[in-house]
Amino acid sequence: MASRPNVARLYSCFATGTDAVLTLIEVSISPGIPTFSVIGLCDSTIRESQGRLRSAFKSAGFNMPKGHITIGISPAYMRKAGSGFDLPMALGILFASGQLYLPPEARIYAEGELTLGGELKGTPGSCIRLKTVRDMDFDYRIIPNGEAASAGVAGFIGQGVTSLNELSSIFDGNYYIERRFQFLRGIGSDDRIDISMLKGQEKTKRALLISAAGFHNILLMGSPGCGKTMAGKILSGILPPLNESELADVYSLAELSDGETPEVSCDRPVRIIGPGITVGKLTGNQVSLLPGELALANHGILFADELPLYKTEVIDFLRKPLEDRKINLLRHGNLYSYDCNFIFLGTGNPCRCGMLYEKGNKCRCSGPDIKRYLSKISGPFLERIDLFSEMRSISGDDMSEIYIGDKGSESLEYRNAVERCWQMERERYGGGYLNGTFPDGDIRNSMRIPSSVIRFATDMCEKGFFSARGFTKILRVARTVADLEDSADVTEAHVSEAVAFRMKGV
Repeated sequence: MASRPNVARLYSCFATGTDAVLTLIEVSISPGIPTFSVIGLCDSTIRESQGRLRSAFKSAGFNMPKGHITIGISPAYMRKAGSGFDLPMALGILFASGQLYLPPEARIYAEGELTLGGELKGTPGSCIRLKTVRDMDFDYRIIPNGEAASAGVAGFIGQGVTSLNELSSIFDGNYYIERRFQFLRGIGSDDRIDISMLKGQEKTKRALLISAAGFHNILLMGSPGCGKTMAGKILSGILPPLNESELADVYSLAELSDGETPEVSCDRPVRIIGPGITVGKLTGNQVSLLPGELALANHGILFADELPLYKTEVIDFLRKPLEDRKINLLRHGNLYSYDCNFIFLGTGNPCRCGMLYEKGNKCRCSGPDIKRYLSKISGPFLERIDLFSEMRSISGDDMSEIYIGDKGSESLEYRNAVERCWQMERERYGGGYLNGTFPDGDIRNSMRIPSSVIRFATDMCEKGFFSARGFTKILRVARTVADLEDSADVTEAHVSEAVAFRMKGV
C-alpha cells in the first residue's frame, strides 16, 4: 500500500492591477524519485523558485526533502506571477517535511522573495496585497521587514522577518508576536509656491481656489511668462493632504510604477505631462498592467502644459477619462480598471505668438492662424473643463514685488477654505464625493439649487450657447462658489460667477 503524502496548506496573495487575489498554496511531499513541480497557471518566476529555495534552505540549515514535491497554487484558472510566493512555498515544504512544526488548523498567511542566502525581500505590489488581506482571519501573518512601509500604509498587522532562520523561532519556539506596522511620513514638498506670488492675476487666483474647493478641471490660457506653469505648483499647495484611504491608493500605484519602496508622503501627486506624451503613457502598460500617468495622478493633479501643442488623438483620448474618472486596461480577456480621479489643469498660449490677450494689439497672428493653432483642442474636450481663465503679462511693479516683496502665506488661508468646503461637500453627498465628482443625477436637490436659480441658469446658458454638459458644469461650479461663501443654497450671484469662468476665448 502506497504511503499517504504529507500535505501542508497556507495562504498568500498576488496583485492584478489595483486588486489582489487570495491564493491557497498546497504542498504535497510523497516518496519517489526527487521531483519538483509547481502547478496552477504560474509564470516562470514562480516555476524557477526551486533553485532559490534549495540554496536558501542550505544557507538557513534546512534540507530540501527527497521525493515528489508538488505545489499547487489556486485558483488554478488565474494566471499568476511574482516571486512573492517564495516564502509560503518554503514554509509549506518545511511543514510538510516535518522540519517545522505546523500548528493544527492554523491559518497562515505569508509572502516574500527569498535570496540564495536565505534573506527575505519585499516585492512590488505589496501595499495592494496587504490592504486586501488585512481584515481577513489568519492566525499567523508573516511578511518581509522590507515591506514594513507598505504594511504601515495598508494598516496591516503581522510579524516581519528578515531571513528564513527566524521561522524556527516563530513556529518551533512559539515566538510569534503581531504588531501594527508604522511608517514615517515624508516631510512634504519644499518647492511649493505661495499663491501670493501670482501677481496681477486675480481672476486666476479665484479660479484656482474654486478648482481646489470643488475638484474642478481648469484651463489657463495666456501669454508666455505670465505664470501659467507656476499655477500648477500653487494649486498643489492649496489642496488638503491625503487621508489614510487615499494615501494607500496613491502609495500602491507608486510602488507598482517604481518597482521599489517609494517615500511615504501625504502630499497629493502632481503628474506633469508635455506635448510629447502618448496615449500609451497615459493609459499604462497592458502587458505588465503597470499604471500610466492618468492612474498615477489619482487623488491629485494631472498638469498638461502647452496643451495646444499636443497631438489631436491624445487630447481627444482624454475626454473619456475626464468624464468617467476611470481608465481600463484589457489583458488576456480580462478588464482591469484604474481610478483616475484627479484635477485636470491645462495651460497654453492662446495663439502662436502668445499675445492674443495682451492690450495694445500686440498679437501678430491672423484669424486663420489663431483658429489653426487652437484647432487641436476640440469642442467636446472643452466641455469637460469646468473653469477657464485668461492670463496676461504682469506689470513692472508686480514683477518687482515678486522678487523683493515678502513671501506671503495666502496659500495657507486658501487651504483652510478648501478643507472647510471639502468637509461640507462630503457631509452633503456622502461617499467622499465633491462637487466636481458627484455623479450626474438629481443635482438640483442634492446641491440645493432652487427652481428660480435653475431657470436663471437656463437663461444664461441660452444666451451663451452652452450645451447640456456645460449647463451642468455651471451648476457644479456655482455650488462650489456657494460653499466658499458658507451659503446653504445656490443663488443667482453664484451662477453668474460660474458663467464668468465659462466664458472662454478658446
